[in-house]
Amino acid sequence: MDTVTLGVMASRLDGIVREMTNTMVRTARSTTMASRDFSCSITDHHHDMVSSPDGALVHVYGSSLLAEAMGRIHPDFAPGDAYLSNDPYDGNSHAADHTILVPVFFEGKHVFTALAKAHQADCGNALPTTYSPTATNVYNEGALIFPCVRVQTGYEDNRDIIRMCERRIRAYEIWRGDYLATIGAARLAERRLHEFCAALGGLAGTREFVAEWLDYSERMTEQAIAELPAARVTTSTQLDPFPGLPDGLPLQAEIDIDPVAGRVVVDLRDNPHCVPNGLNLTESTSKNAATAGVLVALNSRRDAKHVRVPNNSGAYRRIEVLVRENCVVGIPRHPASASCATTTVQDRVVGMTMVGMARAAPGRGAAEPTYGSAPFQGVVSGVDPRRGGEPYVFQTFLGTAGGPATAESDGWLTYQITGASGIGYIDQTEIIEQKHPLVVWEKVVRPDSEGAGRTRGAPGGVAVFGPRLAEMTCHYFLDGVTNLPAGVHGGGSPLGPEAWHVAVDGTWSAYDHVVGEVDLGAREAIASLSAGGGGYGDPFERDPAAVLADVVDGYVSATRAQDAYGVVLDGDPSRWESLVVDVRRTAARRGDGTASGGGRAPLAASRWWARAVEPS
Repeated sequence: MDTVTLGVMASRLDGIVREMTNTMVRTARSTTMASRDFSCSITDHHHDMVSSPDGALVHVYGSSLLAEAMGRIHPDFAPGDAYLSNDPYDGNSHAADHTILVPVFFEGKHVFTALAKAHQADCGNALPTTYSPTATNVYNEGALIFPCVRVQTGYEDNRDIIRMCERRIRAYEIWRGDYLATIGAARLAERRLHEFCAALGGLAGTREFVAEWLDYSERMTEQAIAELPAARVTTSTQLDPFPGLPDGLPLQAEIDIDPVAGRVVVDLRDNPHCVPNGLNLTESTSKNAATAGVLVALNSRRDAKHVRVPNNSGAYRRIEVLVRENCVVGIPRHPASASCATTTVQDRVVGMTMVGMARAAPGRGAAEPTYGSAPFQGVVSGVDPRRGGEPYVFQTFLGTAGGPATAESDGWLTYQITGASGIGYIDQTEIIEQKHPLVVWEKVVRPDSEGAGRTRGAPGGVAVFGPRLAEMTCHYFLDGVTNLPAGVHGGGSPLGPEAWHVAVDGTWSAYDHVVGEVDLGAREAIASLSAGGGGYGDPFERDPAAVLADVVDGYVSATRAQDAYGVVLDGDPSRWESLVVDVRRTAARRGDGTASGGGRAPLAASRWWARAVEPS
């Protein structure tokens, strides 16, 4: 197939997935879906993922596993079928992520499967939260598990499945609206894929395109790996003490980079067995976490104008992740709980893989990201007096947390969480306050919370919110309080996450628990202070003009600019327009190596000197 046709049709396939995404954003009911805690993808007749341009990697890596499960459990799948799976033991991420799979036929043959995975406002858990970090097993967790069940036949709903959800899911009407949006997106893709196949001349042309597109993606990945140095590194991290884990949880990975063979192997097998809480990863989230860390390194190059390595099964052929059964970072055995498999341990594995790749290949990779599911993204529940005491439950996205610095860029400010990695939307305050009896008192950047570095981690955020008419419960859990996200190559660690109670009179008092189940009365509030991301490189090598810009933007204080980055400012800190870099004092400070965030840069090779601004 000629390269122009290959490129055009690959973009057209991505366009179908983006149309699915747009359909779900515009038609779903929950705040979870409005915040884009969902992903769409397409797999081929071999169940290889061929397209997911905007999906969260924590969602879409398992697309192939889910499609394989559909083919194995239902070998008779047919046109008009749709399947629902949230089975953490057979391809899915965790029980809260409901996935709709629609097999697509052309000329009587299976050609594609359209998948739409969405995190639910409620999934039937024993507690009104979709995350159960302290659940000792799946029974204690309580979620409804659908092991790839047929939810539609001949384009008609299986009412038995729908009635099960009606009886068990608290916010059923919200779930029903999201279900219809998800089904609608998958059915839209089915129609568009029929047109796609016709444009390629039928079944033979379609399968030729798919094979060549995945082969091309594999070659791109092989080429990117060939640019890395040969290396074998062991990388590690440490989860904070957690309920059921009084000493925390040590995690490690061995990364083997073979540029000649064009392969990267990440071995996760030397990790603890499954643990007696909800932190166990699933097969998809274990493999996703390591793959995500590798892809960050392969796609981080200063002169790259676009993403070099596509996110599809062709690329995955060159990245092997070794896992084992009954491992906290592997394949859980029933009934081990994997309620929090898209967060916490998953985030830690992504972080340590990115750091390992950065150490193996300086100038690539990233520092460790923000950790913990702080209250700004907690699950809240209560009753709405405005609607006759109608119950509500939903996950908030009332702020963000800082992304890690990469080799070539500062951390992404609206990173939120590793599983989303910046693609999620922050809740719009006015809409949240209209839909639910909440008031959002504050959403701002948390100053001086970033990990310092030549490229710095993004700062965290401050979000203050609470009920205004009746009692509300907020569930959340923290990590990175004790074992902060690590910087790399001299980069510093950020501040860790915190949670505070705000009384009606405005008094703040700190919560001291890791897993929070907080009851708030009317006009009380919870304050979420989220973490930043780790820094990359020596902070004394950071361009002083960039430090000045951070001070002007309110990300970094003038005091921290001097202490962590060795940049001395002249002017009134309360009047940003008066601030300039004091070149001579900055040079003197950077020359004495007294910064708290890293070492010192040799002044002879400083590139920033000519760009620095002399004080007036």
